[in-house]
Amino acid sequence: MRLLHVSDIHCGRPFVAAHVEAALDVAASGRWDAIVVSGDVSQRAREHEFVEARAILDRFRAVAPTIVVPGNHDAAWWHAPFGWGDFARVHERYRAFIAEEVEPTLRVPGVTLVGLNSAWGTNPESLTWYPRDWRVKGGLTPAQLRNAQARLAAAPPGDLRVLVVHHNVVRGRLSNRWGLKQPQRVLDAIAAMPVDVVCTGHDHEERVELVERAAGRFVVSAANTLSNRMRGHRPSALNVIEASATELEVQAWPFDGRAFVPGPMRLRVPRRR
Repeated sequence: MRLLHVSDIHCGRPFVAAHVEAALDVAASGRWDAIVVSGDVSQRAREHEFVEARAILDRFRAVAPTIVVPGNHDAAWWHAPFGWGDFARVHERYRAFIAEEVEPTLRVPGVTLVGLNSAWGTNPESLTWYPRDWRVKGGLTPAQLRNAQARLAAAPPGDLRVLVVHHNVVRGRLSNRWGLKQPQRVLDAIAAMPVDVVCTGHDHEERVELVERAAGRFVVSAANTLSNRMRGHRPSALNVIEASATELEVQAWPFDGRAFVPGPMRLRVPRRR
């Protein structure tokens, strides 16, 4: 199985057409069982940004089945600030232009992908006491995590099982920030799931890492942004996930100025049984 993982396109001011076209070239030139887009397709959740993002996603969808989840930039948080207002409007434009389902399940032969919405805006599900977290921090509730576990457990035997969430589940090395509220609780819950790979974005730092907890282990595939908002003056990057019946490999492909190419950040581990 082969999966292409991209994230944080940020249609709007940070958009970089060369990065997106190069990612589309990778998609068009390979054989993919599925494509993962882990959120922040827009910059300010504006209609024209979603229209542009939809056109890009349609090009990915023409290559292979594609799963996408919303990011914090896709959430119109001002419709329900701090739990007040109409939360249904927070993802109104995302649902209209990108996907009706914000927590999708995608099944293709050999692979089950489960999406969760971690982008709650300034609602209590992601709210902390620190103002710098507001609108940025994500959250996953116990109910969401139970739901994801049930969907993953329903996958056919032998499937590669992938969880897709926008916010980084491990602390950023460059940002030094956790993406999610109550990250240790979330890590323990994910490790207890029958999951092989967790695809994330948000932190704008490519990452390939094996996470081991008491309840189990999983591989993190964190894709860098395709926009101009890379951290540490590093190049944009996307990730490639490959799996056989016995092994799992995730590799970051950085942008070399013309194309995305296989890079040195690579992890190969036995498949979880």
